Formats: sequence, structure tokens, C-alpha cells
Amino acid sequence: MMDSATTSFPSILSHITNAILNHEILALPVLPKRRGIPPLQTFAPLKSILPCDFHLLNLRSIQSQQDPHSPSPYTAMILHRLALDCGFEAQNLGFNCTTTQGQLSVSGLFKNLDLQLLQPMSLTLMHAGTPLANDSTISLDPMEISAFKLKLR
Repeated sequence: MMDSATTSFPSILSHITNAILNHEILALPVLPKRRGIPPLQTFAPLKSILPCDFHLLNLRSIQSQQDPHSPSPYTAMILHRLALDCGFEAQNLGFNCTTTQGQLSVSGLFKNLDLQLLQPMSLTLMHAGTPLANDSTISLDPMEISAFKLKLR
């Protein structure tokens, strides 16, 4: 006989608290300007923050197959959609949080970069799926992890 009781997932506040505690920001000191050394520039590729139920697990360049010491023009993006239970959420938690019901437009995700390729991949990046249209909206179910191969220009 199946148990008909519902199983609840953590709330959005507990997911955010978990992310802050387990993935704290590591601030690295920067040396003062020296003659001839250009200052470090901030790298922030996203136009805006991801929806609250998405977690960017990895965004990295893919190694070139011709030269293993240099990157290829492709990027790997691994996303995880969290499962949320909003049944116990309190009002006015002090932060703005939006969800998109598992929908994400990758083409509008990056600033100053055009999406040239959007291709679903296996989590190991060894097996490629059929490329999607560049303006496609990807959809992830709760607790799903998906990998994509991107070409950004």
C-alpha cells in the first residue's frame, strides 16, 4: 500500500541559508596598483540573478580536443533546479525572490555575449543531444540537474 502523505521539500529560505553557509563568498585581496601591471577587472557574465529555484553548479570552458592545454570555444553550463515547498513561508523575509516554474531563457542570461549554440549534454559532457534553437527556453523539473554546451560570442 502506498503512503498518501505528502512529502515536503525545504523552503526557499532554507535553500538560501544553505547556500550562504555552504558556499560562502571568498574575498581575495588585490595588490595595490604597480607600475606596468593592469588592475584586475571584475568578471560578471550574467545580466541578472537566476530565479530562486535555479542553482548554477558550474560554468566553465571546455578543454580543446586538438590542444589539451588550451580552451575550446565552447562552455559547459550545469544547472540544478531546486525543489521548494512554499507552504510554511513567512511574508516579508527581507529579500526579493522569484521563480519561473522551471523555465529559463538561456539567450537572455548573459550580458555582452551572444548565444551561438545551445546543446543539451549528458552530465559528464561526453554525450550530446540535439541542439536547440538559440532562443529556446529550457525547462527543468524540481531536483533535476542538466548540462548544456554553449558557444558564446
